[in-house]
Amino acid sequence: MRNRLEVMTMPDSKLTELRKLMGQRNKILYEAVKAGRAADLPPEDQAMARAVSEHMHLRHVHNALEFADLREGETYEIEVDGNAVSPIAHLVMHATVKSQVEADPQVRAAFEKLVATGSSAHQAEHILAFLFTGLYFEMTNPGNTDTEVENARVVYYRRIKRITLHAAYRKKLTRQFRDDHLGFG
Repeated sequence: MRNRLEVMTMPDSKLTELRKLMGQRNKILYEAVKAGRAADLPPEDQAMARAVSEHMHLRHVHNALEFADLREGETYEIEVDGNAVSPIAHLVMHATVKSQVEADPQVRAAFEKLVATGSSAHQAEHILAFLFTGLYFEMTNPGNTDTEVENARVVYYRRIKRITLHAAYRKKLTRQFRDDHLGFG
């Protein structure tokens, strides 16, 4: 397995080839969802297929997937509030949260608490994806030590637990993260 530094310093040609392959994979996944054949996909693709299915109606998500195999490894980003945003990264985060909700009792409890207290399932996924993104960036930062990564994991699970225990924290997060997809439409 490659370490974080090796992946982060991968030559552009290798990254482009990897993106090209991922584009082909995303196109196949998208076609399976469009054809109503998502259930035929391998188990590791099921969460992504559900995320794709829930977002296909959004123009930029549709474009990112419909033409994923034609971009030849080029990224597809849109501008939202002055920031470059990847519709594919958005889908991946939804899929990651879906997988965590299925596999991790603590994340499932936070998700269920958010939904039980008024968030839609989709908004709850946005909130949990935001929290996970912080952990992900710490995990993939090649300069971070194992101790720093473990500290980030502790912070992540502390925040997950806080969702289940503290109404004010949940309310703050639900105000911060909307249920819609401003800019993706």
